[in-house]
Amino acid sequence: MELPAEARRFLEKARVAHLATADRDARPHVVPVCFAVLDAATLVFAIDDKPKPSGRRLKRLKNLAENDRYALVVDRWDENWQRLAYVLIRGRARAADDPARRMQAIARLRDRYPQYRTMGLSAERHQVIELAVESVHCWGDPG
Repeated sequence: MELPAEARRFLEKARVAHLATADRDARPHVVPVCFAVLDAATLVFAIDDKPKPSGRRLKRLKNLAENDRYALVVDRWDENWQRLAYVLIRGRARAADDPARRMQAIARLRDRYPQYRTMGLSAERHQVIELAVESVHCWGDPG
């Protein structure tokens, strides 16, 4: 499935998303992620150099290895409730193994977040996860 144009515009403006994963026993886990739209049917995020717990695998990666289903929410909060909106995306996740797609994903993330340029986010050093879009639900006015 491709992202509808209004959803894609909303995602391109957003700075953070919340990624929901679940382990094989369906125990949910939600974390904020920096993300980018890779193409009309794929979003990406990377495992960057922000501080992480040492010595153990990230729960989101462990969950996706056990259960590749995900949900991602990008929302806009406003005191004026007429401006509330969100986009909910569901699909399947996988590690980006193709070198050209990894490089494209890293380039999109670096363009979107100046912090990634400073931290040296790279296709060689950082894991990239592709989020294939299977369904999209828009609520409110994403404009």
